[in-house]
Amino acid sequence: MAQKPVGTRVRPSADWFAGATAMAGAIYRGAAGNGAQVTLYNDAPAGQYLWLWWMSVFNDAEGTFQFVAFEGNQGAMLQQGAWITVGRGATFGQVYGVDLAPAGFDFPPFGTQQGCLGGGGDEAGTDTCFRSPGPLAVIPPGFSFGVSNNYISGVISAATFGITFYYSPLPYTQ
Repeated sequence: MAQKPVGTRVRPSADWFAGATAMAGAIYRGAAGNGAQVTLYNDAPAGQYLWLWWMSVFNDAEGTFQFVAFEGNQGAMLQQGAWITVGRGATFGQVYGVDLAPAGFDFPPFGTQQGCLGGGGDEAGTDTCFRSPGPLAVIPPGFSFGVSNNYISGVISAATFGITFYYSPLPYTQ
């Protein structure tokens, strides 16, 4: 008697693009009394979009953080993305970090330079991993996506982020 399949095997989206997947990450600490922002900037010159599959955010600050998206980049480049296939070298995607003036807990209006796409995170000193069946964000060339936290109440406090972005530059080119 012939065997029949019993179920369906489901693979996550990022698994289909493993050969075209990269990682970038950094640790960034704002100066005392400042918040911080860390973003993944799409520096692809050929029009590839960065499909962000998951990101891990370590937030060591007083409050929660928020997602931000904007055109261009801000601050200093901290890290260039690298393929997950060891030995392939650099790829598109750069991590930038910048200090933010303390403003208390707020969500800037949508569509501003630091427009909020959503909110999330835990209190200080925790690590949160964001995943979904599809991409968390699709970052066009010349745009940035990441997190910010400007909820700093004291002059000795500072925001610190440790972030890893796991993404695919698509369409894939070698």
